[in-house]
Amino acid sequence: MAVTVNRKKKDYRILLDRLFSPAPRKYHYADMQVSIANAEKEKELMPEVETTPLPEEDIEAFFAAYADSLEKAGNHEKNYRLKEVTIKAKKRTKEKEIYESRSKSIAYYDVHSELDDIKDSGKFIGDDIHELMMNMNKNFSPVSGRNYLYYKSKMPLFVINYERTRHTEMDYNKYKYIRLEAIKSIYITENLSTICQYADPRLTPFDVSDLYSCAVLIETYPEGKIPTEAGKGVRKTWLDGYSQVKEFYHPNYSVLPPVPDYRRTLYWNPSVTPDKEGKAHIRFYNNSRCRKLKISAETITTNGLIGTYGN
Repeated sequence: MAVTVNRKKKDYRILLDRLFSPAPRKYHYADMQVSIANAEKEKELMPEVETTPLPEEDIEAFFAAYADSLEKAGNHEKNYRLKEVTIKAKKRTKEKEIYESRSKSIAYYDVHSELDDIKDSGKFIGDDIHELMMNMNKNFSPVSGRNYLYYKSKMPLFVINYERTRHTEMDYNKYKYIRLEAIKSIYITENLSTICQYADPRLTPFDVSDLYSCAVLIETYPEGKIPTEAGKGVRKTWLDGYSQVKEFYHPNYSVLPPVPDYRRTLYWNPSVTPDKEGKAHIRFYNNSRCRKLKISAETITTNGLIGTYGN
């Protein structure tokens, strides 16, 4: 979208009237009682693979041949063979570390969507990450006379792409120079172990607890995939579209599946046609947990009258 005056682009704020959404529906207690399949039972069902240990003579012959091959390759250094060791744990992968940091977060923000909401509300924050944080989360507040933020009366630890932030002014302030368009998402965690994980390793957990109230985990787009900034008088945004759903998927549960069904929506139909008496008959299967149905219906007559029903 762009604004032009006399065929020349001008700087105007383009606002879209879309800052509204239906109230989220609360989960019932029964909806939250989801039991994960017993890992031990799955382990029992897996077939055991028989492993036959090599005789001691074969192991010695193998290492002798290996040492001989090293000498032939030009490696004449003395080789030492360590005693047998037992591996008790696997090395933590970066992917697992990121997953755990995300799972312990108390807030997640899609920055592109948040920037759209701020623009639609008529505000202008430029490229100021502090203004972004304060608009997204009311627990952030500016420090009087200084270019810093507080989160619940303490400093937040800003972490970029899950790399440690050293306790130096240069390293701590790196987040201020990131373009907002380059930020993909932001997670906020108050978990002390996660904060210690990305804080300066020279700090003790007590130091970290005294200094920081949370960790702000900033994820940026990879190089080459950072969206380009909009030009003068131009606004780049996503417009959600809707298309009519032809059919709602109804599983055939005449034969119950082995895995419990936790669906919350059991039946949905945008076009229910009643009979002459104004009645309609529908049929659907229940899930594995539902004991009480929540029914809502909306209608519009040929005369344009609107009716709603909720139970």
